[in-house]
Amino acid sequence: MISQELLEILRCPLRPSDTRLRLVGERLECERCALRFLIKDGFPILVAEEAELPPGCESLSQLPCRREEKPGVA
Repeated sequence: MISQELLEILRCPLRPSDTRLRLVGERLECERCALRFLIKDGFPILVAEEAELPPGCESLSQLPCRREEKPGVA
């Protein structure tokens, strides 16, 4: 289980400056792009390449937050 205090500071690694994560079942979900991160033994695995993609996305580059990025800006 993730504590409320930890949940308040966790961010999506793809856009940490303007995202929040919410607890959805046994996973953390980015409120912006819907990427879902596993929680193993009480620890969130915030590695984008290991996360579950939302429906309709086949790769990280198809996520809304990746399509919105301007060239040369990470």
